[in-house]
Amino acid sequence: MKEKNLIHMCIAIKERSEFKMDNNELCNDTNKQKENLENKKKKGIQDDYNLINSGAISAYCREIKHKFNTEELAVLVYRNNRMNLEEKKEKYKDLIRNYPDMEVIERINCKHYNSVKNLIKNEIQRISILEKKLMQEDENNIYTWTEFNKSTLEYETRSNLEHTFKTYKEAFKDIQKYINENDDTISFRITKKYFDKRKGNIYADYAVENKKSKLVDIIESNNMLLDIDQIFLNIPTPFKKGDILITKSKMIRSYGDYNKIFVLDYLCTWNENLEQILAKGNRDSSDMIGYGYYLYGDDSVEFVEDIKMDYDSFEYYDGDFEGNNRILKDISSFIKGKIGLELFVHAYDYYKAQNKMPIYYTDEGLKLAGMSEKDILRINYGENDDI
Repeated sequence: MKEKNLIHMCIAIKERSEFKMDNNELCNDTNKQKENLENKKKKGIQDDYNLINSGAISAYCREIKHKFNTEELAVLVYRNNRMNLEEKKEKYKDLIRNYPDMEVIERINCKHYNSVKNLIKNEIQRISILEKKLMQEDENNIYTWTEFNKSTLEYETRSNLEHTFKTYKEAFKDIQKYINENDDTISFRITKKYFDKRKGNIYADYAVENKKSKLVDIIESNNMLLDIDQIFLNIPTPFKKGDILITKSKMIRSYGDYNKIFVLDYLCTWNENLEQILAKGNRDSSDMIGYGYYLYGDDSVEFVEDIKMDYDSFEYYDGDFEGNNRILKDISSFIKGKIGLELFVHAYDYYKAQNKMPIYYTDEGLKLAGMSEKDILRINYGENDDI
C-alpha cells in the first residue's frame, strides 16, 4: 500500500513539474513574442526613411544614405500621414532622448528656438492636451464629421442634423458605421464645435485603411499656425522633368490633389540657390510644391500647368494609360525629348478628335506618344476596333 501511494505521489509530482515547465515555456514564448514586437516597433521608429510620406522618395534617400538632422526628422514626423498620434509622440520622445540638439532659426511663420527639443516638447504637449479636450464631454458644444471618399474624390460635408452629435463617442460610432457600410472612405475629420465663439473648434483628422481608422492629426481653430507645420523641408528626390507622377497625400490641405496624375515640369528643390534661401528663412511649408501638367477635368482633353502641393507625397505613376490619360504620356515623351514636336501635335490632335494619324511613325514612336496597341493597329495596319 505504501509503495502504491509512493508511486501515485511520484506521478503527481512529475505531472506538476511538467505542467510548471509547460507554463514556463508558454510564458517564455509570450515574453519572446512581446520582445519581438517591441524590437520590431523600435526598429520601425529608428528607420527615419519610413517617416517620408512618399515611398519613392523614401527609397531614394535610403539608397543614397541621405542624413536628416533632428529638426528635419521632427517635421517629417509631423507631416507623416501613416503614423497615428501615439506613434508620433513615441518618435518625438525618441528624437529628444537619442538625437543631437540644434537651433531652430527664425523663418516665415516660425519663431526662433534655441533648442529643437523645446519645439518637439511643445508639440507633444499640444497633441496630448487637444486629444483630451476632443474626447472630454462638455456642455455647449456639438460634434460633426466630414469625409473624403474614393468614389467622388471630393470632400463631402455632412452638416445636417443627422450627422450632428452631442458626444465624441456618438460621432465616432456613426462615422465608423458609415465606413463599414460603404467601404469608400479615404479619410475623415471629426470637429468639436463650441457654441462659445471665444473657444476654438477642434479638428481631428483620421486616415482610413481596410475600414480601420487612426487619428493622424489634431488642431485647434484659434491656433492653426504651428511652427513645426511651417518649416520647409529640402528632401532629395529621384524625380526628373517629364516624369509621370501621382500624389496621394491624405492631409486635409491636399484633398483636391489626391490620386491626380500629372507630368512633372518643375520641382521646388531644383532651385540651385535653395540652401541659401532657406538659410535666410525665406521659405515655409506652403512652398513645398511642384509644377505639372494635368488634364483639366475627368473627361477633358485640355491640359493645364498648375501647382501640385506637398512634393513629399509624390509617387511614380505605374498604372495604364487609357482614354484621355494617353495625352499625359504624349506630353511626358515630348518633354523628355523622346518624340518630336510633330508627333506630339499629331498624337494630341488624334486624342482630341480621333483625327487620322500620318502613317509614317514607327510603332515605338506611337507608343512613346501614348498610343495603345489598339491605336497602333488602327493607325499603322488599318485594323478596325472590332477585329
